[in-house]
Order: sequence, then structure tokens, then C-alpha cells
Amino acid sequence: MLDLIVGKVGPVFLTILCGYLLTRFRVISREGIPFLARLAMNAFIPAMLFQTLSQSDISAHFDLRLWGSYYAGALLNFLLVFMVARAWLKARTDEAAVTAMGGVFSNIVLLGIPLVQAVYGEEGLVPLLIILSIHPLTLLGLTVMIVEGSRSGDGHWLPNVVRSVIRVLRNPIIIAIILGVLASLIDLRLPEMIDGTLERFRTAGPTIALLLVGAGLYGQSVRGNMSASTLCTVAKMFVQPVLVFLIAHFIFDLQPLWLTIVVLIAALPAGANVAIIAGSYNVCIDRSSTTILITTLISVITLPLIVLYAGAS
Repeated sequence: MLDLIVGKVGPVFLTILCGYLLTRFRVISREGIPFLARLAMNAFIPAMLFQTLSQSDISAHFDLRLWGSYYAGALLNFLLVFMVARAWLKARTDEAAVTAMGGVFSNIVLLGIPLVQAVYGEEGLVPLLIILSIHPLTLLGLTVMIVEGSRSGDGHWLPNVVRSVIRVLRNPIIIAIILGVLASLIDLRLPEMIDGTLERFRTAGPTIALLLVGAGLYGQSVRGNMSASTLCTVAKMFVQPVLVFLIAHFIFDLQPLWLTIVVLIAALPAGANVAIIAGSYNVCIDRSSTTILITTLISVITLPLIVLYAGAS
């Protein structure tokens, strides 16, 4: 079983370390990180998602139990963190919503996809992508609705929420997922030249994503409200995986591979969208960055342990 960690999980985290070191020694400049991020999020990763989905039999694999297992656990966790933030931290409604998002929003794109692909291959990517297909809309949309609602005393919060949802739908990753699903349903076969080009993008995507995770860690420090960051960290790294496991196993009775995938996704560190939302609304900025930093560091230990316990298909 240790061969599984060394051979499959080890290279994932070693690539993250390389991203950190390349930034530390200025091979990747801090100014260059946004450029790499745009390249990955607008080209390489969407190409990978489209090709993976278009070549999968989505109609045969789609199962509402995947959404039920993951999002029931995530939304219950969101509610718990929101209530604790309000009662214990005396947070305002918008602060509690952003804090709750930090406790539930997983870094699926930059870390989850490369990890699952490395360990479980294409078979593991399909349930992950089914969950990812509504990930931004559900958790991000809920947070935006609460924040906008708490700040719109005149009752005109709905247009702002709609605009935020439209921005999410225009994201190249979401577009790639939608087009990939449609291509799968109609059994579209791309010309060999286009398919070969997408294959090269697909190969580069996970590597650049992992380098970005490591590069993003460089220069980060623990700052802001540590009580809130601790709350988010405990909820994200420990409470959410347990909730998702209990619901997926005892209520929805998922098959072993899918059960492993949903728990892995739940145990991923907080994603960058947490900091983006915090920055957009100028609320909980420091604690959101600290949550991303701490949860990413903890995941170096917890994710290999989950893989080691569950094994690989």
C-alpha cells in the first residue's frame, strides 16, 4: 500500500513542492502567477475537462446519488459553520457566509482533478466531474445570495445575484463541462487533429494546476482572525469528510470507488474562490487566505491517508 502513496500520490505533492520552490527561487515570478493561472483556467484545464467528459459515457455513469451524497454533507457543514460563526464569533451575516464558504468549498480544479487522475485514472474522474459540474453554482451561489441579501436593505439584491450567477456560467471551466456533457450525450467524435491537440492540453493541465498550488503557497502567512480560520479548517478538513462519508455510505450506499471519490473531494483544502469572494466583497480577506494556507498544508497528510485507507481501483 505504501507503493500507492510513493508512486501515485507522492508525485502530486512533489509537483506542488516544485511550484513552491520555483517561486521561492524566482524561476516563477510572483507577477507571472496570474498569467499561469489564466492559462490553466482558460485553456489547459477546460480542454482536459471537455475531452474527458466527451469521451465518457455520461448517461451510463450519471447518478443523482453523487450529488445527494456530496452536497447534502457540504450544505449541512455550511449551515453548521454559519451558525457557529454567528453565535460564537459574533460575525455579521456576510462575514458568517464567507466564513462558511471557507469551511466547505473544495479546491477541486487545481488539486482534486490531478490527484484523482493520478490515483484512480479516468474512471475516478467521471464522478468527480459530475460533482464539479454544479460545484461553483451551488456553494458559491449560496454564499453570494446571503452576502447580497444582507447588504441590500432596499430589496434589490436579486439582480446582483443573477449577475454573479451569469459570471459563473461564463467561466471557461463551466462552459467546457457543459459542452463535454453534450458531446458525450450525442456521441460526438472529433477529428483526429483536434483530438490530438486537446490531448496535449490535457497532459499539461494537471501539472500546471499543481505548480500553481505550490506557487500560491509561497509568501503566504498566517494572519487575520485565527478563531475563524481554525473553525474553517476543522470544518473543511475533518467535519465535512465525515459528514459526506456518513451520508454517502449509510444513506445513498455508493459503490466503493464513488464513495472514495466523494470523500476525497470533501477532504480537499479550501479553494481559491474563497479568497476571490472575500476580496470581491472586502470581507474576511485575511482569514480566507489563512484558511487556504492551513488547509492546503494539512491536506499533505490527510489526503494520502485517505488514499492509503481506501486503496486504488
